[in-house]
Amino acid sequence: MTNAFVDAVVDTILPGERQAPSGACPLPSATQAGVVLETTNARNDALLHLIAQCAGGDEAFMRASLSARTHVLASVDKESSAAFRALVSDLLQDYYEAPGVLAAMGWPEGAVQPHGHIVAEADELTLARLEKVRARVPFWRPAP
Repeated sequence: MTNAFVDAVVDTILPGERQAPSGACPLPSATQAGVVLETTNARNDALLHLIAQCAGGDEAFMRASLSARTHVLASVDKESSAAFRALVSDLLQDYYEAPGVLAAMGWPEGAVQPHGHIVAEADELTLARLEKVRARVPFWRPAP
């Protein structure tokens, strides 16, 4: 199994955008964002072999159109749903933490801690709602 095949699988799952709406920065594909699928994991290895088998081989999958590759992945999802969805979940977690993806979505890069992100000042309605909470009598027991 080649790195090119693994990259083709990853980019079929997370293909990115060719053009973003209203001139925004388009989302990168998974490999453009630096997402790497762990192939030493037994679950991922078994799924990659199943994908290759359903496609007629690594090369056939890589040469296939996006719709054909998507059809292969849908078949694998039906056959091995829990494992496939776990793989997708792992990829999504890495993808949405990638700096290029955060930038394309307009999110600040970097960890929230220790400095935090800038939060807008509360408006009058929010402050009034918070005051109602602050004025409530405590409804919990004191800790011993």
